[in-house]
Amino acid sequence: MKHLQKETRVVIALLLGLYLLLVIRNAWISDDGIITFRVVENFLAGYGLGYNPFVRVQAFTHPLWLFLIALVYFVSGLFLPSVPNALFYITFFLSILLSVLTVFLLLTHISKPDPLSLGLAVLVLSLSNGFIDFSTSGLENPLTHLLLVVFIIVFLAEQPNILLLSFISSLIMLNRIDAFLIIAPALGYAWWTSSQRKQAAFKVFVGFLPMLIWEVFSLFYFGFLFPNTAYAKLNTGISDSLMMLQGVDYFLNAINWDTITIFGILLAGVALYFEPARKYMLLFIGVLFYLAYIVRIGGDFFSSRFFSAPLLVSVVIASSLLTVKMHQWTALAVVLLLGVFSLRSPLWSSNMVAALPEYPISDRNAISDQRLEYFGNDRKGQYNSLVENGFREFEWGSPFAGNQWRFTGFEEVYVAEALGKPGYKKGPNVFVIDSYALSDPLLARLPVSEWEIGHFEREIPDGYLETLGTGENQIADPDLALYYEKLQVIVAGPLNDWNRMTEIWKFNTGQYNYLLERYIQRVGN
Repeated sequence: MKHLQKETRVVIALLLGLYLLLVIRNAWISDDGIITFRVVENFLAGYGLGYNPFVRVQAFTHPLWLFLIALVYFVSGLFLPSVPNALFYITFFLSILLSVLTVFLLLTHISKPDPLSLGLAVLVLSLSNGFIDFSTSGLENPLTHLLLVVFIIVFLAEQPNILLLSFISSLIMLNRIDAFLIIAPALGYAWWTSSQRKQAAFKVFVGFLPMLIWEVFSLFYFGFLFPNTAYAKLNTGISDSLMMLQGVDYFLNAINWDTITIFGILLAGVALYFEPARKYMLLFIGVLFYLAYIVRIGGDFFSSRFFSAPLLVSVVIASSLLTVKMHQWTALAVVLLLGVFSLRSPLWSSNMVAALPEYPISDRNAISDQRLEYFGNDRKGQYNSLVENGFREFEWGSPFAGNQWRFTGFEEVYVAEALGKPGYKKGPNVFVIDSYALSDPLLARLPVSEWEIGHFEREIPDGYLETLGTGENQIADPDLALYYEKLQVIVAGPLNDWNRMTEIWKFNTGQYNYLLERYIQRVGN
C-alpha cells in the first residue's frame, strides 16, 4: 500500500473493517462443508482420502481446499491438544483470512484508487448475500476468490507472465474444476497474443502440471478422473431441458433474494459499454461462460453460491472501468438502497429468523438460503454460526476428532440424511452413506428415483446394506452384484494390483455398462 496516498489508505482500512465485520457476523459452516472434515480426519490418520476409511471414493470436489485445511489441522495438532471443534475453528480462520486478503488485493492492486471506486467495490461485495455467505460456509469459495484475484492481477499486467497465469489457472482448477470457465478466455488471449506461441504453449503445459498430476493420481488412486460427486449430480438421466429450466429458476431466485449480486454482475456489462477495454471484456466473457454453465447444470440448492465468483470478477471490472462520477454515484445509490431495504441483507439477516419465524428459507424449487437454515434456526435446531454459539459446546464437533479418530473396524452401516455433521459425529468405525450417493460409487451410477436440485436420490438395491455391513456380496440382482464386485476391486482392492489397473480401464471405457443397463431395465419393468 506504500504507493497509495494516506487518505486512500485510510479509506481502504475502513472499508476492509466493514467487510471483515460483516464476514465475522455472518460466518457459518454448511453441512456440505463438514463432509470435508471426515475426509481430512481419515487422511491424517492414514486411512486414505475417502469419506469412509480405506474406501477410495472421492467425496470432495476441492482437493486444494481440502489439503490446505489438512495442512493447518496437522500443524496445529503438533502444538495444541485435540478438541472436537478444531476443524470448525480452522475452517473459520482460513475462510476469513483468505476472504479479507482477497478484498485487500482487489482494493490495493486492481480497483481505481479513488473513494467512489473503492467504496463501490466493497459495498457490492459486502451487501451481497452470495458473496458474504460464501466468504465462509466451509466450502471452497474463499480460496477460489483469492486465486481469481491473483490471476486477474497477473493478467492485467502490461506483459502477463504466461507460466504464472497457467500455474494459477491450474490451482483454480484444483480448487474447483469448473471455475476454469471464468478464466479460460483470458488465459487463451494471453497465450494467443504472446510473441512466441510455441514457447508459450510449452509454458502453459508446465503451468498446468499440478492439475495434470492430480488427474493422473486421481485415475490411479480413485480409479476415475472426476470426483464421485460429479457422477452423483451429473449422471442423473434428467432431461437437459428440465435442468436448464431449473437453472433459470436459480437466476430468478437470486433476482428475488439477492438482487445486489445480479445487479453487480450487470454493472460490469454497463461499465464495459461506457469504457470498452479488451482485457476486461475477456474477463466478462468468462463470467458469461460461467453463467451459461450454471443454467446448463441446473444451478444448485445453495442460493447464490455459484454467483459469488462471477460477482467478484464483475466487481473487478466495474470498480476499474466505471470512472464517471455520476455513474459511480448512481451505482452506489442503487447498491445502498438494495442493501439496506433487503430483508435478507447481510446487515441484519442473521436476526431475521427470530424476527420473522415464518419467512421462507427455501423456495418452491428447493433452492434455499442455507446460511439461514444452519445459522441459528430453532425450527431445525441447527446452530452452525461462529457468533451465535461459537462452537463453545463440544457437541457441535465430533468426539472422535484428532487423536481420537481411530479405526478398529466397521461396527454398523448408517444411512444418513446428510453426510456432513451426522457422518462426522459418527466417527470412523461407522460406514456412512446417503441416498444421494455423494460418497458411494455404486449408488452414484444408478438411476435417480426422486430429485430436487442438488439432491438426486437413489433407491438402495436389495441386499446392498447387508453387503456393506458384512463385507460379503449379498446384492440380490445378479448383474448389479457382478458390477459391484468389479467396482470393489477399484475402490477397495490392493492399490498396485495389476487386475485393478485392468478394471480401471474397463470401467472408464464403459465395458461394464451393459450390466447396469440390464439391471435398470429389470428395475424399470
